[in-house]
Amino acid sequence: MSLSAHRTNAEPRDRVSQTPPAVAAAPPTNAAPQHRTQPRRRPLTTATIHRPQDGYPPLTVACYLVGVLIIANILSFVDRQILALLVGPIRRDLAITDTDISVLHGFAFTILYSFLGLPLGRFVDRHNRRLVIVAGVAIWSVMTIACGLATSYWELFAARVGVGIGEATLAPAAYSLISDAFRPERRGTALSVYTSGIYLGIGAALTLGGLVIAMTNQMPEVTLPVFGTVRSWQAAFILVGLPGLILAPLILTIIEPARRRPATASADVTPEDAWRYLKTNGRAFFLTILAYDCFALAAYAAGSWVPTVFVRVHHWPMAQTGLYYGLTLMVMGCAGGALAGIFGDRMTGRSLDGRLRLSLYSIPLWIVAIATATLTGDPMIALVGFGFSGFFSSVSNCIGPTVVQEMTPGRLRGQATALYFFTQNLFSLTLGPMAVALVTDKVFHDDNAVALSVLVVVIPAILLGGLFTLMARQPFTATRQALEGTA
Repeated sequence: MSLSAHRTNAEPRDRVSQTPPAVAAAPPTNAAPQHRTQPRRRPLTTATIHRPQDGYPPLTVACYLVGVLIIANILSFVDRQILALLVGPIRRDLAITDTDISVLHGFAFTILYSFLGLPLGRFVDRHNRRLVIVAGVAIWSVMTIACGLATSYWELFAARVGVGIGEATLAPAAYSLISDAFRPERRGTALSVYTSGIYLGIGAALTLGGLVIAMTNQMPEVTLPVFGTVRSWQAAFILVGLPGLILAPLILTIIEPARRRPATASADVTPEDAWRYLKTNGRAFFLTILAYDCFALAAYAAGSWVPTVFVRVHHWPMAQTGLYYGLTLMVMGCAGGALAGIFGDRMTGRSLDGRLRLSLYSIPLWIVAIATATLTGDPMIALVGFGFSGFFSSVSNCIGPTVVQEMTPGRLRGQATALYFFTQNLFSLTLGPMAVALVTDKVFHDDNAVALSVLVVVIPAILLGGLFTLMARQPFTATRQALEGTA
């Protein structure tokens, strides 16, 4: 609240308190002229500073919310992606194939993650979103630790299912919270910065995993307090799962912002409301979500197997791969996401489909980067190529959740986000890693052809995403115009 508004509200009470009727008296006629007493100003307190303006929390409070949720997003992807760095030792100890690994990476994680997201989306539209995230963080952290205690393929499969159950809570609640905490002119940047936590998480998983492997590569078994003696890859799961148990209570320190909804909207949201809105705007949702599902498939296909490319094709040790590629992805992925938010906000100010156009502009450079990375025989050129591939991948994949928020009223954002991630994880996360593994195992019949397999899967996915983005521009713009007319 501004200081002038604060004084206006305070003045009437101050004047009454200074001259109560029973005490006030007129000054004597021969008294010297007196200056008019100015109303007493209230001190500017912390409560005043943090009082919402137009229903939105102050920027500092909203930024703190994003910061805590970014930490949660990072840890979720650390726990999800650590598997990508442990392919070799897990294959050896459990006697499984690349296709089996892809099932752990995709299907085991998404089987309940995807389907639970839909009811959870409705739940977060009606209940406290912080508590939903607290429960989810605790569940996925415990189940990541359980991955480190698995001694068979099916035990590891079951633990990965549990990780997916916990992580299904985060996206619907987090995107809904951020969308309600920021005004429209800043919302895209805030959402993109949060989404860039994906790349921080993947990079941190690779970097931390690389450090763990570097510390334990001379020791096939490691003795940990409480957990006893475990294999080195099991220790990696346990060590990355523990920080989530510390994070869960921190989630309780963020605010629960007021939900954004048109003035005519009811506070009670029914499934019929969501279905009616989705049906009315079906073409916009279908094409937009399908476009960004294709971009996500390309990102998951590459991200799941790039570490293996460096190990098998370029003969880097796993510890070196994790450190170099992890740091590269953290820097380039976060840069792409942040710039996507900044430029997306500016382009949307000039045209409602500005973010879609930004995705289209990134496609040619993304293709050049991934082709360079997978076809070169020089590991440092490959590292640079995969870094820029991560940058342009981040541009589109950070824009995706934002455009879904932009064409959805506030009362339905949890369910819309859940639908977006339902299709993305069921389709992109399941098929992306598996497609690369199947091409390697069934087409090339050569483990060392994994780089070509990545190329074969990723480029068609990017091109399809571009085609659907072009088709989505007109219905997306019409949906946004209609929504702004009711806001």
